[in-house]
Amino acid sequence: MERDGKMGVQLDGSIGVGVSRLEVIGGPSGRRRRTKAERARIAAESMMPGVTVADTARKHGTTRWQIYDWRKQIRKGNLVVPESVAALPFFAE
Repeated sequence: MERDGKMGVQLDGSIGVGVSRLEVIGGPSGRRRRTKAERARIAAESMMPGVTVADTARKHGTTRWQIYDWRKQIRKGNLVVPESVAALPFFAE
């Protein structure tokens, strides 16, 4: 078997001849599964005074756009801000 030099794909066959078998080595997808409570906590953290969405995204290993989506879900009522955060004086009801 020879390696084709691309992403761990093994080619079974000779050069110049059609490939008879292709083996793709799979692994974890890299996607994180976060609970609704985690998403709400991270989104609420990004809403704190002096905190930027970009810094929050880097800190938690997500994207800015994901946090913006979670913030929108909080506004729509699909995510609930944790009691400990909602009780802080700079969060309006």
